[in-house]
Amino acid sequence: MKILGISCCVPKNKADSSAFVSRFGEELVERVVANTGVKERRFIRSEQSETCTSDLCVAAAEELFKQTGVPKDSVDAVVFVTQSPDYYILPATCGIIQERLGLPTSVLSFDVNQGCTGYTHGLLISQGLLSGLGMKRVLLLVGDTPSKTLNPDDQGGVMLFGDAGAATLLEASNEPFHFVAGTDGAGALIIHAPLGSRNGLRLDRPMPDRSSLITHLDGAKVYEFTIERVPPMVNEILTKSGWSVNDVDAFVFHQANQYIMRNLARLMKIPMSKLPISLDEFGNTSSASIPLTMVTRMWENVPRPVVAEPTKLVLVGFGVGLAWSAVCVNWQDGIICPLIEMEC
Repeated sequence: MKILGISCCVPKNKADSSAFVSRFGEELVERVVANTGVKERRFIRSEQSETCTSDLCVAAAEELFKQTGVPKDSVDAVVFVTQSPDYYILPATCGIIQERLGLPTSVLSFDVNQGCTGYTHGLLISQGLLSGLGMKRVLLLVGDTPSKTLNPDDQGGVMLFGDAGAATLLEASNEPFHFVAGTDGAGALIIHAPLGSRNGLRLDRPMPDRSSLITHLDGAKVYEFTIERVPPMVNEILTKSGWSVNDVDAFVFHQANQYIMRNLARLMKIPMSKLPISLDEFGNTSSASIPLTMVTRMWENVPRPVVAEPTKLVLVGFGVGLAWSAVCVNWQDGIICPLIEMEC
């Protein structure tokens, strides 16, 4: 599989962490910023806004088609990975995206409910479609808009999570892709939002309170899971690819928080110079965090669009599920589009 190009879209609205001082106090805000590394994030202006994750992803995809010159009728499948679809029960958002982008009705399309590992899982799924079903091109869309469902009184959440969408065009090739993935459902509720039929979503019962949309996260257990699972996964993917830490140009981690990433780098002896960080400016953007980091940090001083030079990357996702996955990418000739900032 070969990556033809990547494009990302974020809301134009910025929230500086200092704006929370009046609500939470200067000492708490400074502590959260020191631990998470998030100085500002992007967000849809209000929860009443009709802008959805799909809007961010569609804008990114349109720019990607424009910059790569890839015909839309050459796409065989659309994979939309998100935890914030247009409609929470039905229909799947992928069909709405297919129509809006003007893609042929012959495309296979489906939604995938995944967050922190959304991009690496999405690459794995796309590679399976290309190699297993003989497809030529897949459009992978990932993104989330957590700002719509954040608890305004959750100091960690509102100062950590940001909104973003990303589009990646993938093509069948002889370029090898190596994957490692896993799941530990015993910890599934460490990160969860209660809304669902498990918790009373039935017609014969009162509608659940809006608070059932709010994400609950046990930070200590998330940290324990990450430290336990991620280093062995990275070692395994390096062994599969035949690479060493020295061979890799960059390790692009899911942007969970600065504290987790720095400790992972220390445990795996990865120089911080090889660990690009974007969450200081955009926050934790869930499934979009890896492509957003690539677009905004990997070639940040080069005019866009840019054709990336050969670069060895290890992409690492971990979190909600509990799930983890990593991909080795020998990137070359791929288009990196300019970041799109949407008024919303």
